Amino acid sequence: MINPTVLQAATPEQLEQAVALNHRELFCMSATAAGGEVQVADGVTWTYAGPTGDSMVAFPVLSQDRAGAQLDEIVAYYLRRNPEKLVGCWSLEPPQPSDLGARLLARGFQPGWRPCWMALGLQSVQANHPRPKELKVEADSETFLQDVKHLPYAQPNEACAHPALAQRYRDRVQRFVATLDGKVVAHSAVFLTTGPHGTAGIYDVGVVPEARNQGIGKAVTLAACLHAQERGYRYAVLNATGRRMYEQIGFRWIGDGWTWWLNVPRLAAHPPTQDQVALAEATGRGDVAALDQLGARFSASDLEIPLANEMTLMQLAVHSTQPAAAEWLLSRGVTLKVLEAWDLGWKDRAAQLLANDPSQVDQRYGGLKVTLLHEAAQRDDVELARLALSANPNLNIEDETFKSTPLGWARHFQREAIIRLIEAHLAQ
Repeated sequence: MINPTVLQAATPEQLEQAVALNHRELFCMSATAAGGEVQVADGVTWTYAGPTGDSMVAFPVLSQDRAGAQLDEIVAYYLRRNPEKLVGCWSLEPPQPSDLGARLLARGFQPGWRPCWMALGLQSVQANHPRPKELKVEADSETFLQDVKHLPYAQPNEACAHPALAQRYRDRVQRFVATLDGKVVAHSAVFLTTGPHGTAGIYDVGVVPEARNQGIGKAVTLAACLHAQERGYRYAVLNATGRRMYEQIGFRWIGDGWTWWLNVPRLAAHPPTQDQVALAEATGRGDVAALDQLGARFSASDLEIPLANEMTLMQLAVHSTQPAAAEWLLSRGVTLKVLEAWDLGWKDRAAQLLANDPSQVDQRYGGLKVTLLHEAAQRDDVELARLALSANPNLNIEDETFKSTPLGWARHFQREAIIRLIEAHLAQ
């Protein structure tokens, strides 16, 4: 059966638009089902899903001249409602306008992960994969799953996991639950949109840790895809967290996205002034002329104060890959750290900074409070690892979250070259 009211013969660009539309509709319906609100102004959609729900700014497309005012309106809206959870902003690549990230970071959002958009032509689905013989996968939008220990995406405010959503929109949402030996081990959900970009969005694919690597994740994903195919859909789309598994089913990468996240209570406690927003925007854009105009309003110490999202201006320049802005900050006396210099491509400067002050090798970075050598292991950056080891680091330092040393990180990420370097250093 072919459904004439959904996307047909799609291009990659159309599939990306379909991803955005599917997510946007799901965000809106989830907020409504949770008793929240959906706001639409000047073509921009944002949601409030109650104090503990997932509120989202859904794929904004803003004009260059109106973007600042629109974002100010959205931020003011959330400040009035003060949700406890982070507010997300999702975008396709490239964002519109191109400096959307700089504008959001200047207003208190923090950088998020990059979604990986994938799509599958359902006529090409690869359905034959090994799975436990006793596994049962059934359509089930009724059973509450939040008490299943360690089952990802099972909380009632996560995407299609919201019970009210599946019950209210039975024609749009279908969840699948997998059981093994009578115990719930996995689930998935499909959310259907119609119209020129109508597709089947696959969400909430989660497997309990003890049941992984048996084909169960593929089984629940396939159940959702085959349900959509039976309904006449031509394409399934998703945001992949495990790309290899989806590729085995037949999904193909179509693009990456952007996310940013706003901690509203933190912003309310330290709201930026208009000048601070303008300074951060100019930094994120690398607009040296604007920085020169604004610079007289800020002292050297002002330029070191963290923004509302807890990034420094130098970190913002590095994150945005704006070496001209970083040079401007340096000329005003702002401190440059070793990893910041490295990430700007200033490897000679990074080496000189470390030579001048070897203690910087043990300096902590980021929310995980990791050292240069932890970072090198995560990135598989052998050159950075060599630089860090040249300063004789304390190899017993553990990150604050996982309580693991740089060698532990290297082993976890299977960075064989870096493992050898650290072990050789330990043997000296």
